[in-house]
Amino acid sequence: MEGTIFSLIPPIVTIALIIITKRLFLSLGVGIVLGALLYNQWHVFDSVSNIFNIGVEVLVGDGKILIFVLLIGILSSLLYLSGGINAFSQWGTKVAKTRAQSQMATIFLGFFTWFDDAFSCLFRGTVMRSVTDKYNVSHSKLSYLIHSSSAPVALLIPVSALSAFIISIIDGVLKSNNIAEYQALEAFLLAIPSNFYTITTIVLVIIVAYTGINLGQMQRDEKRAIEKNILFDTKHGKIPGANESKLPSRNDGKMMDLLLPVLALILVTIITAVTIGSAGEGSNSPIELLKNTDIITSLLYGGICANIIILVRLIIKKTSAGHLSSTIFSGIKTTLPSVTILFLALVTAQIISSLGVGQYLASLIQGNMSIAWLPVIFFVFAAFISYSIGSTLGTAGIMIPIGAEIVATIDITFLIAIIGAVLAGTVFGEHSSPLSDTTILASIGSSVHPIDHMMTQLPYAVLSSIASIIGFLVLGFTNSILIGLGVSLVAVVIGIFFLKSRQAKLKST
Repeated sequence: MEGTIFSLIPPIVTIALIIITKRLFLSLGVGIVLGALLYNQWHVFDSVSNIFNIGVEVLVGDGKILIFVLLIGILSSLLYLSGGINAFSQWGTKVAKTRAQSQMATIFLGFFTWFDDAFSCLFRGTVMRSVTDKYNVSHSKLSYLIHSSSAPVALLIPVSALSAFIISIIDGVLKSNNIAEYQALEAFLLAIPSNFYTITTIVLVIIVAYTGINLGQMQRDEKRAIEKNILFDTKHGKIPGANESKLPSRNDGKMMDLLLPVLALILVTIITAVTIGSAGEGSNSPIELLKNTDIITSLLYGGICANIIILVRLIIKKTSAGHLSSTIFSGIKTTLPSVTILFLALVTAQIISSLGVGQYLASLIQGNMSIAWLPVIFFVFAAFISYSIGSTLGTAGIMIPIGAEIVATIDITFLIAIIGAVLAGTVFGEHSSPLSDTTILASIGSSVHPIDHMMTQLPYAVLSSIASIIGFLVLGFTNSILIGLGVSLVAVVIGIFFLKSRQAKLKST
């Protein structure tokens, strides 16, 4: 079944079940079992053993990110108990005096958490939720604002962890194909303007936050939040972090109760990342440091440090042991369902990857075709692979080498466009996929069910992808990245204001 059309069955069934049933645990479980059965030629005992081995592998390999998510859940509850979040909320509502300003602040905070997209999703949701709640911004809207300005921002900055991994992939591709026209960092920087989806997504999320345009289910969620002060929908199950409002909160909380743990988290993460990266081979340039470091381990140390600091501050303030223990337990309890979903998504992604979905789809485009079609084709295929396996890096690792091999024999000048198209497609697929870790992490940070986040973000992601497809078609036939980017930006602006005018007409009728 590997590397054939049958490898598409598990991701298609999983995603279809998620959309139809809205039950993530069931859908992911079916995808895992079906994928294992296909991989093991329907041998039940071999499939059970395969699932168990992959589960153990995920716990060993990705256990640190699961623990980090739990630590963030505990930290969020402890910050609430300390009164620090309430103090920040009071300050934030003085600075951000309108709904639009609170949403814009959420977006621009992403430019200060550029070094890791997963951290950006969790951190901004935890911190900004208290501010946006004051203005009745729905949690699904908050998750969209956060998710759409995490990986896109990280990919615009060459010294982020995500960018460093991409640069290392490009470096290997250039060497293996004997491409001397570009250096890895140079190729990455030149490809940034051709990452149309990332750029149009950032432009779109700013327009949406400023104008208040709501599409599809988001319009319903925002209307409910404004008119009824109901910020999230509980019909799909428990909401991560929803129990915080039931926790006790100290009346003597200060901004420092929030800032000290958060600054410790950031500083310890950066210091640990630099320390690990500098111990690796190569120079100590920012790119080499990020390429050689372990950002998840660094985040884990940062999360531990932040929790210790807030615990010490609470003990100094003579907070009762009962309040401390109940708050820690609440943080674990409210985050555990999302950790379980993340674990199942990682297992599903590994099983689907073992079936060779990426290799099969990539093989379909290695035929005779006009090179002008390559950018848009690579965007579409990268998007589908990323959507199926929920991994930006996994998709980039599959598609960039294939693209380089093709253009190296046809026209090397298209290499930059292909890199940009692949990165654009991977981010679109990740933004749309229920298997993506950042989809789940953005949901945890914003305290909204992953299904609601995915369904409310999808219309915006599709709009940006359509604008990107138009741009890649123009790029292919004009061989001009700047013209293609200009067309994409114009298309997304026209699209959003067309939808806004249509929305206004529907309200007036």
